[in-house]
Amino acid sequence: MNKNRIIPIILLLYIFNDSATSNVYNGITLFSNGGNLGPSNTYLINNSFHAINTWSHPVGVVGTPYLLQDKTLLVQLRSEEHHFGDSHGPIGGRFNRLDWDGTVLWEYLYYDSTYHPHHDIEPMPNGNILVLCWEKKTYEQALNYGRVDINGEMWPLKIVEIQPIGLDDANIVWQWHLWDHLVQDVDSLLPNYNDIASHPELIDINVGLFTNENSGDWLHTNAIAYNANLDQIAFSSRHLDEIFIIDHSTTNNEAASHMGGNNGMGGDILYRWGNPENYNRGNESDKMLNAQHGVNWILDDYPGASNLLIFNNNPSDTSGQDHTVGNSSVVEIITPLNDDGGYDISTNSGAYGPDDYLWEYGGDNSFFSHFQSGAYRLPNGNTIVTVSQEKYIFEIDTLDQITWEYYFETQSGLNGNTARAQKYQPNYFTFSLGDMNFDYELSIEDLIIICNIISENNQYLENGDMNQDNIIDNDDIDLIVDAILLND
Repeated sequence: MNKNRIIPIILLLYIFNDSATSNVYNGITLFSNGGNLGPSNTYLINNSFHAINTWSHPVGVVGTPYLLQDKTLLVQLRSEEHHFGDSHGPIGGRFNRLDWDGTVLWEYLYYDSTYHPHHDIEPMPNGNILVLCWEKKTYEQALNYGRVDINGEMWPLKIVEIQPIGLDDANIVWQWHLWDHLVQDVDSLLPNYNDIASHPELIDINVGLFTNENSGDWLHTNAIAYNANLDQIAFSSRHLDEIFIIDHSTTNNEAASHMGGNNGMGGDILYRWGNPENYNRGNESDKMLNAQHGVNWILDDYPGASNLLIFNNNPSDTSGQDHTVGNSSVVEIITPLNDDGGYDISTNSGAYGPDDYLWEYGGDNSFFSHFQSGAYRLPNGNTIVTVSQEKYIFEIDTLDQITWEYYFETQSGLNGNTARAQKYQPNYFTFSLGDMNFDYELSIEDLIIICNIISENNQYLENGDMNQDNIIDNDDIDLIVDAILLND
């Protein structure tokens, strides 16, 4: 190695080691940013905010984008037409899968005058996609099912599983309709009449207010998640201040009934949490969520595995007229999951637990968003949080210390909306030679790792063998230094 280069390299190593004290997770962050009908972009960045890749979209991305391990991107885009009036929510229905270079590999439109996807999607291990939809019911249908406080249409939730086919087609292989799982106690001559408290597995058609009196947006469902181990689906309702879990193992016929599936309950609600007053087993003081978003299970082998993470938006003005005040938080809960895959409830009069959060961060005016937002646990125990209204993404460690933060509007000039960002493992894809820490750029940290391999006679790592001669030595140091200087 050229001795004239040793001193500046040692100096760079000292500067790097002196500053590398943060417990930030060394992953890659994916998020979309843009308007509604205008163009938008999806960005993949490293911890230094450098773009690894950018995908362009002709219209706004609806909800969370997903990076698949074959280096393709799955997004739901805003449709340019719909039949759902003043929806007050991101209207989707246009699905794209793009390759690394932005070429559209699959595009599918799914909507008509009776249903329309919105807010969020969830890719499944089998390659299919779970989609949240509004399903239109007329004023007369709502009245005939027992809704009493209504002035027009009603849009209950429909969930479908889409199986992509070819370049522009798909099959709907599974579906679930909330309309099949209602209860009411206002008229014994109408369907689903029963005692509300005796049936927490059903949703009272008369709970929850609409976005406005002339809109059918009832639950305002805003997030969906899938647990492959349990074969269960979680979703979040902003208007009901509750999260719900249903069984996905059912057939379509079972999903429309109260029997069948792994839990023997058909498509009924397996678990609900956040507002037990909705099923007459609590009061206002028992409410744990307020206009929440972003429910998801913590993944296996991550700290807190199988717990639920929820972004509790918690606006102070519950009327929704003043969107400037509130104190949001991220909460983690342990569900009362039993060995049979069901959820225990204490007594005939008790509510689903837990009685409190396992963990809460925020709730003290440190951040707030009245819309969207979410949080995901990372493999090292950190949590990445998106605060949509503040155009802010940050990461906190297990001691609740901020280890990484990104104000994307002021730092990168991105003034559009971002629903939720996710951070992926650093070895999610194949990396270039020399990229030892898997952050998609060559830097001093990569040089440190190669130097340590040589000085400490550590295990041979192919990515550090810059000249591919099956030995990691000073020649590889020369080559990575050249590559680092060239990148700078």
